[in-house]
Amino acid sequence: MCDMLRVKFSLAILALTLTSHAGSQMIPDGLITEELERTQTEPDSVTEVVIDAPAEYVFTFLTTRLHEYVADASALEFDHSGSIRSDQLGEGSFRTAIMQNGEFLVQRFLLMDPPREFAYHADMQRSTLKAPLQYSVGRYRLTELNKQQTRLNVAVTYRATSRIFGFILRRAFSAALRRDFDRAADIISSAYIEESAS
Repeated sequence: MCDMLRVKFSLAILALTLTSHAGSQMIPDGLITEELERTQTEPDSVTEVVIDAPAEYVFTFLTTRLHEYVADASALEFDHSGSIRSDQLGEGSFRTAIMQNGEFLVQRFLLMDPPREFAYHADMQRSTLKAPLQYSVGRYRLTELNKQQTRLNVAVTYRATSRIFGFILRRAFSAALRRDFDRAADIISSAYIEESAS
């Protein structure tokens, strides 16, 4: 119990003292490309869940309904002006999650291969959401197990705003990733059942 309080306190201090540095550095595209490759070889955090829905449904839900499965997100906006297909979601599209407190998180899609795989870069320089990260890159792989089940593998690379608390951040990030995608699997499975019945 005491260790958990120390971790929570350390993360709170980290978030308060280091978030101002995250927005001050531009992240080169070459580094983002390297981090996307690293999601396949040595990610910082990985989780896997099975979702009771077909891969196409899961893919669409994950890419276009993030505000329904991410805690504290209230709305989504898209900007497809940078997309290879200017009128629809694709590589180069921006997805902005608006949080209940008014902060927002901007993500640029790096890879789009429906319904098998997508990846994005969380652009902390364009975001107002407070997080002790310089950047993160998330890669989602979907494997249809049968007509009603999909395995989702999520691999993330990131860099903390400070190496001092990197270890604490890694442990907290991994635990949060698992918890968040267990929750997402339940929400997506329930939505599929409800929408299929109507």
